[in-house]
Amino acid sequence: MNLVTLTNALSKLQVPDLREDDSANSSSTCIALIYGFAAREHMQRNLLRLLRESGHKNTSLYGHLQAIRIANDLQAASVKGQKIVVIGYSQGGLEAVRVAHELDKRGVKIALLVTIAGGGRGRLLPHRWADNPRAIPANVARCLNYFSENDLLGSDSPLEKNLAVPISNKQHIENILFSKEDRVSHIAIAKCYPADKVHPRVSEKLLKRLQSELAALQKECP
Repeated sequence: MNLVTLTNALSKLQVPDLREDDSANSSSTCIALIYGFAAREHMQRNLLRLLRESGHKNTSLYGHLQAIRIANDLQAASVKGQKIVVIGYSQGGLEAVRVAHELDKRGVKIALLVTIAGGGRGRLLPHRWADNPRAIPANVARCLNYFSENDLLGSDSPLEKNLAVPISNKQHIENILFSKEDRVSHIAIAKCYPADKVHPRVSEKLLKRLQSELAALQKECP
């Protein structure tokens, strides 16, 4: 069995945790959250829970081998007039960029792309990622790219290899680093619960910022 066949077989085992609000219309933001290798439960207990409990019911969780399925679902949401948000953690961060490129081919705009710890030793099955997974396609309006210097699983060395770069000068791209002094691990960078166990720098730089970005998008909806 070659790697492509194996990847396709594994993708069929990744059952999405689809949005709770199936009646979502053009007044909502559609969020695709993508988990990395063996990180489904970590995302369900943390970012997925946070987003849905914060009122973003139109959030679905997907695996990191489902780019086409994700793109199909997001394209359907875009046709309804919904704003599209893609958030990826670990290998899911790399897959999020693949989804963005697939949607770019289809003419679908992404209001916000957030990549979290997508790199380092998490780059399994390297043939799946684009020649430059840091190149953010022009259909992405805003991109927040998070990585930690203390995270060997989710960051590349040297640090410059982690930097997301725009294809168009009309894009807003931010590369947000957690330094060694912050001591943010691969698990901690996406941990949201319990509140007293959340890393204060993650809360400040990632979780609150994400909530702010999503609130701003929601205000733009009719």
